[in-house]
Amino acid sequence: MVTPAPHQTSTSTSTSTSTVTVTSSPALPALLAVLLLTACPSPRVHPRAAEEVSKGYRYLSTGDLERADVAFAHALEFNEDIPEAQNGAGVVARKRGDLAAARRRFEHAVKVAPDFAEGHVNLGELELAGERWTAAEEEFRAALRIDPDLVVARLDLARSLLHRGRREPDRRDALFAAARREYLHLLESDPALSEAHHDLGFMDYVSGSYERSAAEYGRAAELAPDYTEALHGRCIALARLGRSEEAARACRRCLEVNAGADRCTQSLRGITAGK
Repeated sequence: MVTPAPHQTSTSTSTSTSTVTVTSSPALPALLAVLLLTACPSPRVHPRAAEEVSKGYRYLSTGDLERADVAFAHALEFNEDIPEAQNGAGVVARKRGDLAAARRRFEHAVKVAPDFAEGHVNLGELELAGERWTAAEEEFRAALRIDPDLVVARLDLARSLLHRGRREPDRRDALFAAARREYLHLLESDPALSEAHHDLGFMDYVSGSYERSAAEYGRAAELAPDYTEALHGRCIALARLGRSEEAARACRRCLEVNAGADRCTQSLRGITAGK
């Protein structure tokens, strides 16, 4: 389940190295990644139950919640302790907004299969949606103990720590340091993960490390050329460094890929006005 990033209030502040004015702030990374699906039931599951589980995930992938719900329910009639089916039914409930039913399904999945990493991730997503940070992080860490390369679990954990750092200024340095370590783990699993580079760039910007921020945002934009938030982040980090020509190019590129990007429009206006 994707949650949109809460927008920060734009502020107008001048750089200390030039007359360029930065008129918008970087976008805060989205708090949640996605509900994690799985379609690989244990070979010990009845063949017809396994078939229904697979069908359920196919229905989910096309947005057909009704058929997915029935397919998972049919699988559970063979055996109510199939974790993949309980997880799938939980995803259906979550997408319908029934958080209590989703929780029951995910908890059942991890009770009968404690090493079912996907169930822990989805439980963590529920906790994070309710801003129960510690409980969420415990679930993500449980998933990572099972599979250290599970990208969605690591990304959600890192973003939980990042958001807590923004909400708890007195603990920001420690929480950002913990988040940074998780993002670096992510890059060990997937060096081409643009979201990790973007989020590192965000934390560097907030911490005043503009050179490193510009580099991380730039790497994210190299990996995902249409990544509006990364292009804007690079633009304003370069502006903070007084590199107005490069900053303007990054903001213009941002507007090429997203003509309606207000942050890029505002920042480009401030950069060109300050020349």
